[in-house]
This record gives sequence, structure tokens and C-alpha cells, in this order.
Amino acid sequence: MPKVSVAVPHDQNPDDVVKNAEPHIEKMISDFEGKDLEMEWEGRKANFSFKSLAFTIKGDCEVDDKQIAVNIELPFAAMIFKDKVERALKKNLTRAVSGEET
Repeated sequence: MPKVSVAVPHDQNPDDVVKNAEPHIEKMISDFEGKDLEMEWEGRKANFSFKSLAFTIKGDCEVDDKQIAVNIELPFAAMIFKDKVERALKKNLTRAVSGEET
């Protein structure tokens, strides 16, 4: 499956970025009509999956001292949304590292 990867630099406390990231990822997923989100954090790493338009989409998120990175595996049939997904990820991750509320 093709992968969409976005990384956004930050100068925040990584634990604060983790705390801020989840609601922004949830918002992005709901913007794409996603449902049944399952997200499991283990420290500063998370794996998630959700359903959107009859597709199951999986991804992961990792926060380190300098950036937050999200990777999403898109089904081939959903590749027409790749650019839109990249833009939405970048926008929502930028909001997460700035501490902006959803």
C-alpha cells in the first residue's frame, strides 16, 4: 500500500506534543468521514486505524525531541486523496505542535 508521510518540527516538550496530537489527528480523521478510530499510544508512539469510505486505513505517529511524524497507509483505490491527506496532516500537526485547540 502507498504511504503518506508527514513530519512537522517542534520546539515543545515532546510529552505536550503527544497530548496535543491526538485530538488533532482525531479531527483530521473525522474531516475525512473516518469512523471507528482505534488509537493506542505507547509512550511517544501510537498506532491507529479507522474506516473511511469502506476502506480500513492504518497509520502510526511518533513524537521525538524535534518533530512529530505521521505515516498513513492508503489503499490504492484511495490514492486520489493522497495530496489532500498530506495537506490535512501537515495543517493538523502544525496546529498540534503550536498548542492550538481543535
